[in-house]
Amino acid sequence: MFMPTFFEFECPVKTHCGCRALDHIPFELRAMDVAKPLVIGDAPASYAKRFGSVLNAFRDAQMTIGVVEEISTDDPQAVVRQLAAIYRDKDCDAIVAVGQGPFIDIAKWLNLVVSTGQETLDAFAAGQAVPRSIKPLAVIPSAAADGYEVSGLLRIGDATVASVNLMPQLTFIDPRSVGQPDDVTMAETALMALTHGVETFFRSDANPMTAVYARTATRLALDALHQLSGIGEGGNDLAWTVAHAAALGGCAFGCGPCSITHAIGQAIAASGKMSAAQAMGVVLSYALEHRAATNGLDGDALWGLLCDGDRYARTPDGQRGSAAFYFLRSLLNDLFDRTDGQIRRTLQDAGLTREELQDVTVMTDQPAEEGESGPHATIMAHAWDGRPLR
Repeated sequence: MFMPTFFEFECPVKTHCGCRALDHIPFELRAMDVAKPLVIGDAPASYAKRFGSVLNAFRDAQMTIGVVEEISTDDPQAVVRQLAAIYRDKDCDAIVAVGQGPFIDIAKWLNLVVSTGQETLDAFAAGQAVPRSIKPLAVIPSAAADGYEVSGLLRIGDATVASVNLMPQLTFIDPRSVGQPDDVTMAETALMALTHGVETFFRSDANPMTAVYARTATRLALDALHQLSGIGEGGNDLAWTVAHAAALGGCAFGCGPCSITHAIGQAIAASGKMSAAQAMGVVLSYALEHRAATNGLDGDALWGLLCDGDRYARTPDGQRGSAAFYFLRSLLNDLFDRTDGQIRRTLQDAGLTREELQDVTVMTDQPAEEGESGPHATIMAHAWDGRPLR
């Protein structure tokens, strides 16, 4: 890979993995001078009995905790206001969040509110720096996570805040908290981890340190997707593999800029036709192929990231980039068959019409030369019906 003459790398997340990982929560919190954490959980964590496992970790810890569970994500501002009042009233000094997706965004926002006193995200979204002095945040995600949980990204509505200081100080991956989601949910988690891994590996500010996280996230995501598609050998526990892939993908992403794949995926998800993870899974190969066509990506390096050394060596020079794009699309085809169409191969499979595609294009596309389509429009047009770019 290209070796930059200067780069910075920071990953403040300390990760505990294993059958008794949750038991380390009180010790790690005490090491950060935490005396009274507020433990919060979303509804899925409670229903799947994952929240109780976290509470049990405090049973013999002789530590006072505040507890709020089954938290809704429908009205983030109201939820954050209520949780902040509880946090202050009970004199808490840290947050332990059990859940995934938008709920962890709420936990990050809550941490900003109780740490800085600013009740809205306006100043931070406008560029105010997130201070390093924010309160400790521990995250316990499941195999239904999207990987953003351990990233430095906070998204609430149209507001987005990115800072390495938003990455949680602690994350715990334990079989008791990972859960056992259905295959479609785990496939979506793995597709998001794959997107984070591949896009971070080829990001403009990529460096040898981020490459380590990105490559491992990509390989774990592919292992899980191969098992889910029925073409890979069964090995490690599937949910366990997916949870690790998501966490590593989030660490790799850090607080870096979102790629075209991320931007299109989020915009399509806003249409309600498919999840962001599935949309990114569909768009990924076409976005990468567009970059390769404009000399913005090394197809050989992509194939080397996706396959083992023997397969790479058996692929002739000049065909490796094409092999990589075909590989990603074939994987989606296998998942489509295995899940009876619940994992889509194209945007058309999701029921997205050409008119709706145009609406998404207007929301996301970048300007192009007169008479030409912007990159987003070109990528989505090919992702709509599954046509290779060349």
